[in-house]
Amino acid sequence: MRALIAMLLALWTLPALAYDDPKALVDAIYAPYTTLGTARAQDPAQYYSERLKGLIARNAAPSANDDSAPPVLDFNPFIGAQQALLRDLAISAPIERDGKALVTVSFTNFDNTALLSLSLVREADGWKVDDVASLGEGENWLLSWLLQYDPFAIR
Repeated sequence: MRALIAMLLALWTLPALAYDDPKALVDAIYAPYTTLGTARAQDPAQYYSERLKGLIARNAAPSANDDSAPPVLDFNPFIGAQQALLRDLAISAPIERDGKALVTVSFTNFDNTALLSLSLVREADGWKVDDVASLGEGENWLLSWLLQYDPFAIR
């Protein structure tokens, strides 16, 4: 009986992962960052497309030369950092076409201003994040590129 109650509570607290609207997906991604103490429990991977999950899995796999090297992705791509203290969050209206969408997000995290572009794709279970680009001053990167090409030659 306790196991059943624990399972039901766990299911009840899980966020809905099927988003029928790209704006609803991005709102759900950033909602924990606007409430103090809730962002730590957020797992960015729950919002990733199958393609992006594949890139991350391939990146996390040990290389042939060094199986102790950490993966390139050591930050949360939705905030462009490891820690969050977001202010002045602004989420644009999505531009949607043929099962793809683009949403721009801007905010201040601690003392750094960030401008991100989230590329979304509609999958069978709803909208998912397919890529993230940082367009801010001094912080320019494309998540899929970081995962594929190891620009810092960590491995």
